[in-house]
Amino acid sequence: MTTVRALHAEVPPDLLAGPHRLAFHQIVLITQGSGAYSVDSTRFRSSPGTLLWTRPNQVVQAFCDPGLDGDIIMFTESFPLQMSPRMGMLDDVLRPSHWVLTDHELPPLRRVLSLLQEEFERPDRGLGEELLKHLLAVVLLHVDQVCRHRHADGEDGAPSGEAGELFTRFRRELDRSYSSTRLVEDYADALNCSPRALARACRAFAGTSTKDLIDARVALEARRLLVHTDLPISAIARQLGFSEVTNFGKFFTRRVDMTPGAFRREAKARSQP
Repeated sequence: MTTVRALHAEVPPDLLAGPHRLAFHQIVLITQGSGAYSVDSTRFRSSPGTLLWTRPNQVVQAFCDPGLDGDIIMFTESFPLQMSPRMGMLDDVLRPSHWVLTDHELPPLRRVLSLLQEEFERPDRGLGEELLKHLLAVVLLHVDQVCRHRHADGEDGAPSGEAGELFTRFRRELDRSYSSTRLVEDYADALNCSPRALARACRAFAGTSTKDLIDARVALEARRLLVHTDLPISAIARQLGFSEVTNFGKFFTRRVDMTPGAFRREAKARSQP
């Protein structure tokens, strides 16, 4: 745990403002001041009460005004306690990455963060890691409550049991295989289920089709590579499994409503403070 102010005292502002990827989770609660963040090419303003969750490999940029401060939690994927299937998808890169907390949501989260900070600074007497894991789980549960409150029509009805487990396994398989296949049948075979069963789980859990989730994940990685790297568009196309750059261009334009080249130029223009 640290603070925004302490982090910015150690890291050059131009490094934070440039597109960069983190290899760990980072949750930030802004407590004072204002600034701007960009996560996977989506830029938004931050002010007291803004909650930001950056997942591993997301492309992030931070533009902080003087006086900005907040609490930061950083943890690896292996650290939290095992959650239910629905909670396990809270860190899904296709889900929202920031929220503006209400006056009812903010105080409970601040109290839990205070306990987590207190335990983080306390000398370990043998159970420190377990205490931190449980307190972090409470933080994640609070974020889950925010998600379900904002999307009450979908999140409250999220499936559990076999459907939830299947969807969780699908999302993990998608993160492993999106660059090698975009066929629904291939994912169903890898998960040892029928395409129809996978479609039902995706529709119930994410409110969309299996194919749409696959294409969304490929488009997300394409946007990241266009912003975070200087790779030629042809190389990005090959890296994402497209045999022809023209097919990649058509796919990207259909998903993002602009060509890869136009997206890269616009992203570079937006990255300026």
